[in-house]
Amino acid sequence: MASKQQPVSRTKDARVVSNARKHVPLGRKIRAHIELADPVTWISPALITICGGLASGRVTGFQWDNPEDWSRILLVALMTGPLGTGFSQSINDYFDRDLDAINDPERPIPAGLITLNEARLNWLVLGAATLSVALLLNNPLILVLSVLGLILSVIYSMPPIKLKKNYWLGPPAVGLGYVSMSWVAGHVLFAPLTWQSLVVAILHGGLASGMLFLNDIKSVEGDRQHGLMSIAVAHGMHKALIIAYLTINISQALLMVLALVWGYYWVGGLIGLSIIVPIYSQIQLYKEPSQKNYIRYLVASNPFALLIQIASAFMVGGYFG
Repeated sequence: MASKQQPVSRTKDARVVSNARKHVPLGRKIRAHIELADPVTWISPALITICGGLASGRVTGFQWDNPEDWSRILLVALMTGPLGTGFSQSINDYFDRDLDAINDPERPIPAGLITLNEARLNWLVLGAATLSVALLLNNPLILVLSVLGLILSVIYSMPPIKLKKNYWLGPPAVGLGYVSMSWVAGHVLFAPLTWQSLVVAILHGGLASGMLFLNDIKSVEGDRQHGLMSIAVAHGMHKALIIAYLTINISQALLMVLALVWGYYWVGGLIGLSIIVPIYSQIQLYKEPSQKNYIRYLVASNPFALLIQIASAFMVGGYFG
């Protein structure tokens, strides 16, 4: 299989280099560099970082009426969101340029808006900026988390390890890096990590992993052509959807159980709604795995995912006590 892929890779690279020789206005070039870091993906880790800060505790941790605390948490959110996640997206685009030429040819590299050298410079700058912010924060644990996050991003995308080639490792790696580690970074900025906060961070990472399993259905054609064994390629669309739904719903159910055990019944009720409301959209997507139904499911489920992140952060931080 590798020998079959090699000529394809050279052909795609040649096409990228050829396309990149066309003149690209400076303004469009700058936009392309921003697009390479995929700004839409910055939102979730930045918000979950703030949730981690809230989870550090209303008494000895993050004080939301303190401007200095807000400046610090926003700096960590910058590190985990635009910089750290931007690095992850940029390096992933670089090593997935052949797949993007099939699945998403409008991305900056296959579209010829950015050369391969410029793409390398993009993720090197973002990686250096991530470490710079971590050093500026002067917190050894956050520095360790930033280094681990960058390493995880590299081995997720870069051969020969390329975790995304293994469908049981790729989505959990993203869930751990984007969500769980961002939550922990926000928490340890203000207070020592508690087991309650760590468990909730891991469960939110599990929820994100389920969404990544679900995301595989969008790129199944390109994955199949390049021999990338995503869960949808290996087991088919419907089995991939079942695995994604189980991962998402089990993570939510465990969060609900924790909320009820800890006596936060209305939080448990909210999490219960987050399981029930999207069921109809899940069924429709299972019956017809189309882009339209995928978007409908995201519209039905994403607002609840955000609400339960915030509610669980207030719960762990003791704001409801």
